[in-house]
Amino acid sequence: MQWRPPILKYTRSQYTVGILCPLPKELMAVRALFDSRHDNLETVPGDSNQYALGKMAQHMVVAACLPAGEYGTNAAAAAACNMVRSFDQPVGTCPGVLQYDLGKEEEGKSLKLTGTLQRPPRILTTAIAALQSDPDLGPEPLAPNLRKVAGRMPRYSYPGNELDVLFQVACATCRPRNLSGGCSHMRQRMPRPTTDPTIHYGPVASGNRVVKDATFRDQCFEMEAAGVTNAVDCLVIRGISDYCDANKNDTWQEYVAAAAAAYAKLLLGVVAKADDKGSHGSIRRSFTERPTWLRSMYDEREGEQARKRRKV
Repeated sequence: MQWRPPILKYTRSQYTVGILCPLPKELMAVRALFDSRHDNLETVPGDSNQYALGKMAQHMVVAACLPAGEYGTNAAAAAACNMVRSFDQPVGTCPGVLQYDLGKEEEGKSLKLTGTLQRPPRILTTAIAALQSDPDLGPEPLAPNLRKVAGRMPRYSYPGNELDVLFQVACATCRPRNLSGGCSHMRQRMPRPTTDPTIHYGPVASGNRVVKDATFRDQCFEMEAAGVTNAVDCLVIRGISDYCDANKNDTWQEYVAAAAAAYAKLLLGVVAKADDKGSHGSIRRSFTERPTWLRSMYDEREGEQARKRRKV
């Protein structure tokens, strides 16, 4: 019989880490790495999020995903604000997020930066430095957690090198499933020495647009983190599932969701545990100090129509 972590119940103030996922399949990978599962708590009025509660490494974790069918920075900001309101202790895991909506595509499709978002809190950046400087970490630090996720959910396993296909910029129509006869636009690459993911540390461009342009993919793109970093101090942990070209597909989404969850657990293993009084309370304060227009967007007393009229 498959092992399942025990179900326990705690108080709201005991949860010190919040994880916000864009998709249910990403939340599922996080939940698969819980060391113990916790009973749901009573919903706070005005909070539409559904939470998964558990323990990961040494931390009490509250995790959620965006509502089905909702994507982008605005939906992520709303979910993050709800999480902070219901759980006033968490430090977020979601360095240096660059919002590509705050940049300009100039001639040749290059990106000229015109705005940036805030840096993650020091408690997370110091933990990253500890991981980067650990001589005992080994060449495949994510492998144990990846095996654990795949053991519970086989579809989260590594899809295979044959599906890791990269095309020349000129190829806009080829698909991996249509390559039985070969394709002159495929890039020939040396075999990878390992199937373990490479951990990239650095800026991740974030915004509302889906990028499917091979000439505009030199950085890592995603669609929600800019909204979260505007609402709460956090760190973005993002698995990259495609090459941002016209051949975008969902083949790798489950595997990279597992990779992101695996790194989150690895990181939490070195993050200092909050004390009983909640040493991460500054995250709550950072939200309440934001401008009135942002706070009022998510005031439970406002109606849905009032929220729709506002532009972020």
